[in-house]
Amino acid sequence: MQSGFLVLFTLFWSAGVLFFDGFMAKSFFKQYESGHYPAVTGTVTHSEVKSHRGSKGGTTYQAVIHYRFEVDGQTFTGARLRYNPASSDSASARSLVDDHPAGAAVRIFYDPKNPQDSLLFPGITGADYLMVLFLTPFNAVMLGFWIWLGGQLRERLFRPVAGGIKIISDGMFTRVRLPQFGAVAWGLVTTGGLGFASIFIVGFSTQMKPSVGLILPVIGGVYLTGFGVFLWQWWKIRSGLDDLVINEAGRTLDLPETFGRKERVTVNYTDIDNLAVVQLEHRSSKGGISYTYAPTLILRGTEPSEQKLADWSDKLKADDFTAWLGKQLGL
Repeated sequence: MQSGFLVLFTLFWSAGVLFFDGFMAKSFFKQYESGHYPAVTGTVTHSEVKSHRGSKGGTTYQAVIHYRFEVDGQTFTGARLRYNPASSDSASARSLVDDHPAGAAVRIFYDPKNPQDSLLFPGITGADYLMVLFLTPFNAVMLGFWIWLGGQLRERLFRPVAGGIKIISDGMFTRVRLPQFGAVAWGLVTTGGLGFASIFIVGFSTQMKPSVGLILPVIGGVYLTGFGVFLWQWWKIRSGLDDLVINEAGRTLDLPETFGRKERVTVNYTDIDNLAVVQLEHRSSKGGISYTYAPTLILRGTEPSEQKLADWSDKLKADDFTAWLGKQLGL
């Protein structure tokens, strides 16, 4: 039931994010292209400030400017300010209208292939790049859902050994890659989180009108930091620091420093009472309930008596891994 809901939510979320990605990409390209449009002198025919009250009581303001111009003896009309539309505060909208009163002569930029496609303000500004930052956390969440869905499909269609966990034979030892969080997850969370925070820091401090010289280094910093965190976690995983190590000759398990363990813990086979998948309940701030499944060692006569090895939302993966590990331990 939970997995079915998450699949539907993944599809719904992806459809919305991809729609806005496509819309913004098209607008961004058109705005860039407009920087090379020819221009003619036209006339403002109408100019006013319109206000829009949102469902939560907030009010946005928009400068509405209509204009008329001629190209090769043919008259055209338009009302586009930019391809990337943006509402503004009352003062900015009023200032724009005051600078473009009805009857004033203005420079109109138009697509030479289609003169009806025109605008007043061509070229890319920092506000256009700000939309890249705005969409970053939404895309990070979408990619995270895709990775989760891919794992679900792989487990159900191919039933890989041990739930698809990477297993490495190393002489007398068997190393099992069990990081608490994957490298991609670290990178996506870092990039999405920094992108979300940057919107407030950069956007609000510049009234959503940052300069290109400011916003480009911020975007670069967000994505480079996310990539750097990914590489750091990837190296950590590859180094084996988070490996579960099975010593069949010594009949011991070496548990990594994850899930609250401050140092690696060595467990003798004889100390293992059971190996089980523990269902963990999680309640959201709004009362919603979700579950994850943790392959867990149940130990005899030790504190704590349980040692969690992993924590996944996919019960089938947790069951398959637990069954495989149980066979390795002779349980």
